Amino acid sequence: MQAWRIGKAEDIEDLSGAGAAQFGGRWNPPDQPAIYLGLSPSGCALDPVILAGHVPHLPFKLMHLQLPRDPELYEEPPLAELPLGWDNLPPDRPSMEFGGRWLARNEHFGLILPSAAMDGTRCLLVNPWHPACSRISVVQITDFIYGKPGARRAA
Repeated sequence: MQAWRIGKAEDIEDLSGAGAAQFGGRWNPPDQPAIYLGLSPSGCALDPVILAGHVPHLPFKLMHLQLPRDPELYEEPPLAELPLGWDNLPPDRPSMEFGGRWLARNEHFGLILPSAAMDGTRCLLVNPWHPACSRISVVQITDFIYGKPGARRAA
């Protein structure tokens, strides 16, 4: 399976989940490590815009990853099984608790979830404690800037 991650240059290769554990995220409570990936580069790029509430002006890095292909390593719950409010903006307790329980069980490497930013887009929550994390490989890391450098941005 292929996945992508976007982040600051100094953090892009950190796959410990420590960044998500600092404050929590949509699918993890604070103090619980998690790795957030997109299943497409564009889906991955949407999350920072949604979280910031505007197009970030910082230069980022985009990391392309190759993940284990074994289907039994992944869980994809039906939309009807996700808690009410999972897609709240900003993220709230229902999705954090759902993901926190999933992470604590440590039964699967990845949890495939719908994006709160765009219908039809999926993201992947990776459990950094799962043994399959040792099988993640980096395909490529490239520079990523939202929009064209120097382009006029709407206020």
